[in-house]
Amino acid sequence: MYTHGRILRFRARVLRGRHARGFALPWTMLVLLIVSLLAAGGFLITWLEGQSARAFARATEAFYVAEGGLATALAEAEGPNPSVPPVGLGGGTATVAFEPLIDLRPGETVFRVESRGEIVSGGATFERSVGQLMWVAGPPRLPGALVLFGGVSGPPPAGTISGLDPLGGACPEQPSPVAGIAYRGGPPPSPDSLLTISGSPPDQWIPGSVSVAAETGIRWTELLATWGPEPDATVPPDPWPGPGIGGGWPSIRIPGSAALGAASSGRGALVVEGDLTLDGGFAWNGLILVGGALLLNGDISVRGTLASGLAGGLGLAADFAGHTIDLRFDACAVAAAARRLTAPAAQIPGTWYEVW
Repeated sequence: MYTHGRILRFRARVLRGRHARGFALPWTMLVLLIVSLLAAGGFLITWLEGQSARAFARATEAFYVAEGGLATALAEAEGPNPSVPPVGLGGGTATVAFEPLIDLRPGETVFRVESRGEIVSGGATFERSVGQLMWVAGPPRLPGALVLFGGVSGPPPAGTISGLDPLGGACPEQPSPVAGIAYRGGPPPSPDSLLTISGSPPDQWIPGSVSVAAETGIRWTELLATWGPEPDATVPPDPWPGPGIGGGWPSIRIPGSAALGAASSGRGALVVEGDLTLDGGFAWNGLILVGGALLLNGDISVRGTLASGLAGGLGLAADFAGHTIDLRFDACAVAAAARRLTAPAAQIPGTWYEVW
């Protein structure tokens, strides 16, 4: 027979078992919830890391696109107003902007150049920007149809010397009109019954306080240096370039002195380091730059600009020997030739930066 105490103890055991069985389900569900949350968190972290890695990769691509834009600017920048169109690189686009900072001297400017690289991926745009200070020079801009740095000897020439542009300033990158004769040193040829000189003004004196580079944009030493503009042909040892070289306006450099005649006629930029003797029948379109003296040995014709005595020293700049010269300024011919003599842009060391 059960006593009252036994009945109570038996009832307590039954109730404890029921309570234990009832608590197991919520506990199991709680554990499953925690495990699920941990798994979801792991997946979220993995997804976020993947997104971060992809974003970093796209941003790195944008950085190299920006660097490519900066390199393009260095290769293509030309004064006085450099610009580079948007550059497509590696699936992205680089946009380059030039901001002038300092004018060092006529035709030479320091620019702040910034390049923004953009990569579009998955509906998102990733950008990086870099910058650099660059020295940019413009093409030579000569002040006259005939430019003489030095004295003149011998009988004056006959013919025509004109600084008036027949096209009326169709090529604004070159000044137009210019002086008929711009000179420093001895007196230039004077107009007479055999020689007509016209321009704006007909003749212009260049003060001794103004350097050749400041007056013409021609830095003679840099022009001939290995880091200067590379000629299409150095004669000798190269053969005289054909008509298709240099876009039809080749840059030709002659070390030392030379004598050229009708067979050497053509167009482009002709740079002679020493003296230049021109025989009868020689004709040229473009730019002729002579470090030493210009010596005429016959009648010649030039459409563009002819300059001599550029190496300095104010020695003999020209001896026309009484021959006929037909020299007429042509801004478009000078502009096409001068582009071939434009010094390449240069980075200023220690000025690279990234825009944040």
